[in-house]
Amino acid sequence: MLATTLVQGDLFGDNPLPEPAPPRRLLTMLFPDAQACAAIDAERQRWLGHPRELYPIPERMHITFQSFNQVDWPHERDWLIALKELRFEPFEIALAHAELWDASGQRIAVLLPEPSAELAELHLATARLARRAGLPAETRAWVPHLTTLRGAKKTKLQPLTQAIRWRVSHIDWIWSELKPKPLRYHRLGQFGAH
Repeated sequence: MLATTLVQGDLFGDNPLPEPAPPRRLLTMLFPDAQACAAIDAERQRWLGHPRELYPIPERMHITFQSFNQVDWPHERDWLIALKELRFEPFEIALAHAELWDASGQRIAVLLPEPSAELAELHLATARLARRAGLPAETRAWVPHLTTLRGAKKTKLQPLTQAIRWRVSHIDWIWSELKPKPLRYHRLGQFGAH
């Protein structure tokens, strides 16, 4: 079984957990660094009509690459083996534009990155590794975005004061545990940069 590494306090839980028996929900994600998280939080607090409680908390904000529900143990093992081969040169992401989207019956505010060949190539590389592990191909086009606010029904966005940048050097492989409220993320590994 894989060992979970629990980090970042509230984001990933405080106590060591017994290794769960798959199937479980697994994702690959990019998390902004602390400076970018603070900048994102400052921008959303400028928006008029935002909810009293801002969710997600800054440390939970991310760009999702792949998301699979009910991954059984053989596929999880094969995905881990495939991800260990991932290598890429570090590159910079710049979040430059905010939009309101309707998603799963609620209004969310998202930040969209500037077009990036490196980001697109990394998504394609991780998608290929997931397919090699026997996981299904995506049926929808991938639109890179970072959800910065949920419950944004009355929110009026303001243009960003400046693009929010961070340097990508790895992706995170995450087990999303749905039973706890709020849900917990457990980092199973980090993969990537030379």
